[in-house]
Amino acid sequence: MFLRHFIFVISALAVFANAVIAQKPPCRVALVQTRIAWGDVDKNISAFGSKVKECSGCDIVILPELFASGCEMKKSDRLLAREKKKDIAARFDDVVRAMKQWAGEVNATIAGSTIYMDGENFYNRLIVAHADGRTEYYDKHNCFKKGSFTPGDEPLVFDVGGWKFAAFICYDLRFPAWNKMYGHYDVAMYVANWPESRRGDWISLLRERALDNGRYSVGVNCIGTSPEGKTYSGDSMIISPDGESVASCGEYEDTILFCDLEDTP
Repeated sequence: MFLRHFIFVISALAVFANAVIAQKPPCRVALVQTRIAWGDVDKNISAFGSKVKECSGCDIVILPELFASGCEMKKSDRLLAREKKKDIAARFDDVVRAMKQWAGEVNATIAGSTIYMDGENFYNRLIVAHADGRTEYYDKHNCFKKGSFTPGDEPLVFDVGGWKFAAFICYDLRFPAWNKMYGHYDVAMYVANWPESRRGDWISLLRERALDNGRYSVGVNCIGTSPEGKTYSGDSMIISPDGESVASCGEYEDTILFCDLEDTP
């Protein structure tokens, strides 16, 4: 009888110990919701560099989509639009260099996208710069049919302190099947230039993707107004795996949102 009880206690302790070991430490994230200087790479590198310096102590700092230039996808003059994108794509290495420097300075992973050109094709490329100098990339898969970016084919799941982040860009949010293709991850990360006119969709879709996948949804959007008059309200937020809002930025608020993601067994 005593032996049976002893074995039961040892087994229970082993199960508890395994659960403790398996549980990840909290992941501290910073969501940078701010304005973008449209088309001005140097000004954006300077401004976002200052913002990142405020994020010391975080595990990952997430920037909006196309943070180095704004959403330079279409203009009334197609030739002008292409030349503008070429100018921004020519600064790709400068953007990567800056992000790697920021990552080293604050000892955190930095994530954000910019324009990349390969041959005659433009890509909306997400850069993940780690504090140890490594970089990983994701090219936006779901692009507007009438847009001017070439879709990427490879998903990206990257590690931050034992947390698996799946990388998505803006319009990817509308495609649940693509979100499910990634396999196992802990956090779905969406960087965006999502217009105010569709802010209701942004909020509801972030919740839907969290519920679909049983994972955190983290969405980072910009604020301000583009030269063409399109307005962005921000609404950056974190949604828990059960669809509840964990933390959010105010509308049109220039701010950095800090939040600790907690592992739940």
